[in-house]
Amino acid sequence: MAPSIIDNYSAGANKASHKNPSFESSDPAIYEEYHGRFSSKSIPSSTSAWLQRARDVASILATDAAARDIDNKSPFAEISLLKSSGLLKVLGPTEYGGGGQEWEIGYKVIREVAKGDGSIGMLLGYHLLWSKTADIVGTDEQKERFQKLIIENNYFVGGRFINTNCETEQVLTGYE
Repeated sequence: MAPSIIDNYSAGANKASHKNPSFESSDPAIYEEYHGRFSSKSIPSSTSAWLQRARDVASILATDAAARDIDNKSPFAEISLLKSSGLLKVLGPTEYGGGGQEWEIGYKVIREVAKGDGSIGMLLGYHLLWSKTADIVGTDEQKERFQKLIIENNYFVGGRFINTNCETEQVLTGYE
């Protein structure tokens, strides 16, 4: 497991999960065969290839989406699948290894993944939104630094609203 920039379950997470400090998560090894297949391929280079990659991931996720929903485990394995598939990079600048696609394609990729598992499609959407936040509100230096960091390290970026103190926090994770 690669190191996190910010610990995925920092002190703030304990406030939100104080009733169940030990939670179960899905095991990334369950998608091992797919990790290997995706890692042997480069990230897609065309719109149709990105949409096909999203369909491939959706079909993998669809096989057990209902059971995973019932089990209510943290989706570490599914995020790992998104990472190995390259879908986290769809909007990233090509100079850092991203797909260089526009939001129009990002939305279509999200919708395709959501057809297989709506919750994971939602997580992909949040990742794409949070990973592009610096592009909207950051300085030029921040935009470049965060895109380089996120794309080159294949980080999953998530956001969480903490109701207890009305703060938001951005979390970058390095899960394999």
